[in-house]
Amino acid sequence: MPDLPDFPDLSWDRIPLGPFDNRLWWLLIGLCLALLLTIQAIETAIEGAWPHQRRTSSLIPRDRSVQMSWGLVAMLVIPGSLLLIGNIAVLIWRDPEQPDQLVLGSVLVGVGWVLFLVFSLNALRLGRLFNNLGLIGPLALVALLLVGDILLLTAFLDILPAWDEVTTSIENGLRDILPFVE
Repeated sequence: MPDLPDFPDLSWDRIPLGPFDNRLWWLLIGLCLALLLTIQAIETAIEGAWPHQRRTSSLIPRDRSVQMSWGLVAMLVIPGSLLLIGNIAVLIWRDPEQPDQLVLGSVLVGVGWVLFLVFSLNALRLGRLFNNLGLIGPLALVALLLVGDILLLTAFLDILPAWDEVTTSIENGLRDILPFVE
C-alpha cells in the first residue's frame, strides 16, 4: 500500500469565524430559520395544505374542533419562539447570568414547538394518532407552551437592561451600520 501523506488534524476551534465564533450566534441563526419554516407550517396546519382540505364542513364535528384548536397552539408557538430568539439576542449582546427559568422555559417551548410541527404536519404519520386524542392533545400542548412562554417572558424581563440603554444601543448601532442616519 502506498504511503499517504499525513494530513494535519482539523480543529474546529482554529477556524476563524469572525463574530460568529460563539455558539449562541449559530443557535440564533438556526432559530430564526426554524421560525420562518414554522410560519409556513402553521398556515398549513390551520388552513390545510390543499384546497379540498380547507373545507372544514366536510369534517366530523370532533375533527373540526381539533382543527380549530391548532390555531390556539399556533398562537403560543410564535410568541415562545420570538421570546427564545429575544433571550438569545440579549445573551449575545449583554452576556448576563442565565436565569434558571430560561433553561426550563426553553426546553418546554422547544418540546412544544417540535411536537406541534410533528403532529400538525403529520410528519412520521403521527397526525392520526394525535387526532384520536381529540381536544386533549392540543390542550396539553397549549399547557406546555403556556408555561414555557411564561418562563421565557420572566427570563427575558430579568436579563433585559433598562429601556434607555436599549434605545441608546439601537441608535448607536444604527449610526455604526448606516452613517447617514441621524
